[in-house]
Amino acid sequence: MVLLFLSLYIQLFDSEIRLNKDGSLNIKEKITVNYDGGFHHGIYRDIPLELKGIAGNFSLGFKVDEVLMDGKDVPVKKTTRRYGGGKDLRLRIGDPDRTISGIHVYTIEYSAVLGARYFKEWDELYWNVTGNRWEDRIDSSRCTVIFPAPIQLSNEDIKIFVGLYGSDRTTDNYTLTSNKLSFSTGTLYPGYGSTVDIRFPKNYLTKPPLSTTFWLKLKSYIGPLFAVLLPLLIFVLLFRKWLREGKDLPIGTITVKYNPPKGLTAAEVGTILDQRVDTVDITSILFDLARLGHLSIEEIETTKFLFLKNKDFRIKILKDIDLGREKHLKDFLRGLRAKGGEEFLISDLKGEFYTYVKDVTEEIYKSVKKKGYFHGNPDTVRKKYTGFGAAGLFVGIWAIPFGFGLFSGTGAGIAVGIALSGLISLIFAQAMPKRTYRGREVLTDILGFKEFLMRVEKERLKRMLEQNPTIFFDFLSYAIALGVVDEWAERFSGLQIETPNWYNTYGGIHGPIMANRITGSIGNTISAFSAASSPPRGSSSGFSGGGGGGFSGGGGGGGGGGGW
Repeated sequence: MVLLFLSLYIQLFDSEIRLNKDGSLNIKEKITVNYDGGFHHGIYRDIPLELKGIAGNFSLGFKVDEVLMDGKDVPVKKTTRRYGGGKDLRLRIGDPDRTISGIHVYTIEYSAVLGARYFKEWDELYWNVTGNRWEDRIDSSRCTVIFPAPIQLSNEDIKIFVGLYGSDRTTDNYTLTSNKLSFSTGTLYPGYGSTVDIRFPKNYLTKPPLSTTFWLKLKSYIGPLFAVLLPLLIFVLLFRKWLREGKDLPIGTITVKYNPPKGLTAAEVGTILDQRVDTVDITSILFDLARLGHLSIEEIETTKFLFLKNKDFRIKILKDIDLGREKHLKDFLRGLRAKGGEEFLISDLKGEFYTYVKDVTEEIYKSVKKKGYFHGNPDTVRKKYTGFGAAGLFVGIWAIPFGFGLFSGTGAGIAVGIALSGLISLIFAQAMPKRTYRGREVLTDILGFKEFLMRVEKERLKRMLEQNPTIFFDFLSYAIALGVVDEWAERFSGLQIETPNWYNTYGGIHGPIMANRITGSIGNTISAFSAASSPPRGSSSGFSGGGGGGFSGGGGGGGGGGGW
């Protein structure tokens, strides 16, 4: 019953296609619609604005000249929409405040700049007349193609396709003269359509002048071009900037160093190595402060559950830091005292101390810049490019679906280009901090010292232990910052080491002890403090974030429509 009230059908679809010498088209459609019931405001007509090409879709240069109903002006709402990988112009014809019934004739006149096609041996008009996307049946259709000049064509030059999209069924029901081609079809059911294909001798038609098609082509391909050229341009600009401002000087020959660089804390050494402050750099400060006599670390055993035991570590602050020491050491100790007091367990800091890590991190970056090891604050330099990159990536990805919906491939191509440019900036951001000549020199020393920590010979290490029994602990903070704690501990396998006054093992053991007895505890200490320096779970924001032949529907134009 609903279908009955809402039914309509097209009595006649009459199309006149005037082919011009330059291959452009002037098209006049007269669509006679019979509304069997009310509840309709008019019809909509979808006209494909693009055609698929080798390099993607390109615009045919459509322009709607006039839309009438029963020979009179009528409200028309024009919108664009995506369909099948291309862009349609939808003409919604009719008054939304008025319903109509009976028989009405709609006249639509429009033009297309790129109507004809040009091949090596012939020119061609391959055009969808009715389109294959009508929702209602067409009782009859007829079409007249008017030639720009008299021409003698043969039946081999004419193909009229009728049927569903993709059908290669042709009809011979046409009339051909020197000036025009006329044909008609019977009933076209929803999804059926007609397509005309006319082959002309080469140079019968002339190509549109470059001035006419240049902007049309540019508009068609600006999306793909933008998607390629903008990221390429950004890459070239950032690469040149990296060569001038980000590329480090060659390191040169690395020689083994048996002591860390003078005047640098372990955290600064780790930062100069990889140009960033990591968790291991923050953790190394705890052992630096202990080595310098400002605090002590004691391994203790706690009861976890019934007879099960667990290890924890007691930190006792012994004295303040001298005025001349680095500010990140002072901020670190201030944070420990603020969160734990003068004596506390590392487990008590969990989820607390991380609030001080940001200030400590900023001070480390400032320190390595102030001491002349970097041209700019590494974090500030990186954030500048990261900010640009993140914004571009976010905006580009966010805009891609809108680009497809509103501006077809052009908008989507622009969005992709912005997103890729943002990604390139994010990648370059990591390489933009640049060490100075002094920074390059100290980096060589750091790499030499790291080599020593990882590969020192056992015999040399024995001799060094005789001279300094606590050497393992003296260099421990640097091994942490350089990420070679395991390698440094492995070098002491089977050797006796002396525990310093600032580190007490479980049971209060002092004096000589086997290295393998202590290295496991050191690893637990590092892990425990790393956890205390990290934000607790749940502290983040609550918001997450052409070959082959022709076929029906294979040419330009066409589209479809229906009632509304």
